[in-house]
Order: sequence, then structure tokens, then C-alpha cells
Amino acid sequence: MDFLRRAARERPDAPAVEFEGRSWSYAEMDHAASVVGRIVADSGLAGTTVAFWGERDPATVAALWGIPRAGARGLPVDPAMPPARSMDLTRGHGARGLWAVPGGGIDGLLRRRVVQPERWGPPHPDARYVVLTSGTTGGPKGVTVTGANIDAATAASEQRLGNAPDDRWLAVLPMFSIGGLSILWRQARCGAPVVLGRSFQALEGSGAHWVSLVPTMLHRLLDDGVAPGRLRGALIGGGPADPDLMRRALEAGWPVLQTYGMTETTSQVATVAPGEEMESLGTAGRPLEGADVRISGEGRIEVRGPMVSPGYDGDEARQAGEWFTTGDLGSLDGAGRLVVHGRADRVMVTGGSNVDPATVEEALASHPGVEVARVTGETDPEWGMRVVAEFEGTADPDEVRMWLSGRLAPHEVPKEIRRVEQISGKLDG
Repeated sequence: MDFLRRAARERPDAPAVEFEGRSWSYAEMDHAASVVGRIVADSGLAGTTVAFWGERDPATVAALWGIPRAGARGLPVDPAMPPARSMDLTRGHGARGLWAVPGGGIDGLLRRRVVQPERWGPPHPDARYVVLTSGTTGGPKGVTVTGANIDAATAASEQRLGNAPDDRWLAVLPMFSIGGLSILWRQARCGAPVVLGRSFQALEGSGAHWVSLVPTMLHRLLDDGVAPGRLRGALIGGGPADPDLMRRALEAGWPVLQTYGMTETTSQVATVAPGEEMESLGTAGRPLEGADVRISGEGRIEVRGPMVSPGYDGDEARQAGEWFTTGDLGSLDGAGRLVVHGRADRVMVTGGSNVDPATVEEALASHPGVEVARVTGETDPEWGMRVVAEFEGTADPDEVRMWLSGRLAPHEVPKEIRRVEQISGKLDG
């Protein structure tokens, strides 16, 4: 499944990564990944879990491919997460090391010489990666992602989209999320370049043929009057997209393709096919090749297929062919296209990321000036769902926001925090 090494053999001089006006070939990125693998193996970490910061940077790409070459499994971490929380999460998943780029970044890696054997140590018995979910009920879980999952997911995606070796894909999603990681895997599979962008505004001037966005990003790009340029497809995921937003984008010439997937399915499981945008409006398209989708009696979306993870880190592995029940409600239309209706639990999707209200409420309750707290979601045209917190107590709302910023990931901090005399309604208990 080492697509990077294969691309380096078949297209050594082709651009693999572009970042801030510079470009690195597949041969160079392959060398950098091997240096990472050598360092990890020499540190005695073969067969263990190694965490790394999921930043949009060429050195992160090298770590993504290099850590598994050492026989270790990679655990990407949100660099904006509070240190204490990231330490607890990585330790909870057995991480024995944290990859930190040596001095000089990607250029420093390229200056090192390295021999490239097939493997420097015994492989980890479970997986190539553990990818943290963005906040399901009870806090983030580590999803086991195998080489077989990635192979099936990228093949099915390529079959649906038709992306080619010369197609540039702008990567603006976080490199610790399955959405961001899957771009690196897809592009390496066909030996195509990834354009790393600091933000979604990098679309202008990027010359990208493909981009992956969440609805909030699309909303802002349309408001700013950004033209689609050379885009062949803009994948819109991270939660149901408002049909009015998608229609507005199509009318502006954007080739928007709604997609549905999650960490547990190694990204896409259903996607609108290019050319079917208008007829598929309001749906996430048909399931990808090899993926089966059905709706349970309770209206839950269930999926199975080779791209579905064998389970959560530390849990008993899911059997091959077993259905995975998602936390989403949906239906299938007469043409077999998936319609996503929303979450079946309290989890909210805001700006493409999941937020568990219970996690936020627990952090709120830990503040000495907060007596009672409740977290809810309010429909928002830009964010999809806006996280709002109310509390009873003596604390200042601005002080509470600072308190939460040191304990929660940025997307979990409520957009609005209100101090009230009494919280109306019944609190979930």
C-alpha cells in the first residue's frame, strides 16, 4: 500500500507536493519518508505507535509515509489541541514516541543519506494508522485504519471521480483528519501532485483541478465571489450540505460533488459522480464501488465494504462483511442515492467537525464560577450548526471562553457563551 514508493519508481521527477511556491518530486518525498522511517526504527519504535503533528507541511507528508515503513503505526494529532489533552489521547492509544521534525524541516530530511530496505522492524500487528475521530459521544476514539482499507477507499474514489496523474488537488482540510489524509493517499496512488494550502482561500491561483471542502468553506468562497477556475470537482463533505447552498454553487459554475463518509469508512463511502450534480442535488450520490449502504429500521445509515475500518483501537475487531452502524440518519431515493438527514444522537456537526455537547458541558462544569451548564446547537447558514453554551453562575463569559480554549479543541469552543439567571427546559442527564 506504499503508494509513495511506487510513484517514486514510476514517476520520480513528477511533482508530489507543492507548498508556498516550492515543489518536491516523488523521488524527493520518497527519500524524506525513508529518512523518517530510519530515525523511527533507530529509536527502537518499530512495532509501536508513533504520534506526529498533523500540520499542512511537506514534513508531515514524509512522516505519514515514513512511520509505517519503520513497522510502526502513525497517530496524527491536532496541533491546536491543548497539550494536556493531546498527551492523554496519545498515551491512551499506546504512543511511545512523538515524531518531531529535525532542524531544517523537509530540506533537513532530504540532506540525510539513507539506505531503503523494505522494512527496518517488525510491523505493528494492528494497523498502519490510528486516526482520531473529531469528537463522537464520550470523546474522540482512535479508529484503526489498515493498508487494505486505504487501498480499497482510494481505488473506489478514483473509479468514481476519474482523477488523473496530472490533476492537482488542493489540500486545505486538517492533516489529522481522515478528509485531509485521504487526499495524500489518493494523489500518491495515481502519482499526482498535492498542493498544500494554508487555508481554503488558497484556491485562487492554485491551479487546482480538485479540492475537498466542508460546507462552511464553500459558503465563504461563494460570499467572496471566488471563481472555480480550473476545478473539475469540489468534494463537499463533513456533514449534510444545504441544497440551497449547493444550488447556489452550481449556478455560479462550481462543480460541487456532495460526498458522505467518515473516519470509520476511510473517508468516502458515497459521492455524487461528475456530470450528475444537478440530478443528484440534495443527495450524497450512490455508494462507491465495493461499498454497501442500507438503512436500518431506526433510520440509521449502515455501511460495509473493504474500506470500512476493522474497529476502534483496543476493541475487538469487526468481522469482514459485518455492517457498521453509523451515528447518522438517512434514506435511499429511488435511484439508490443516499440522502443524509442528520445525526441520530446529540453530536453536532459544525464547520465540518463533530462536537459532543457532553464533552463541552463537562469542561464548562469544571470552571469554579459555573454552577449549571447546557450546550445546544443553533442552525446557522455558514456553520451548518453553531455551538451555543448557557450557564448559571458568577463567571464572566469571556473568562469562560479562555478557560474552555485551554481544555477543548478550537472547533469545540462554543461560538456564543451566555450567562443566564436560569437555564430553561430540562437538562439532559
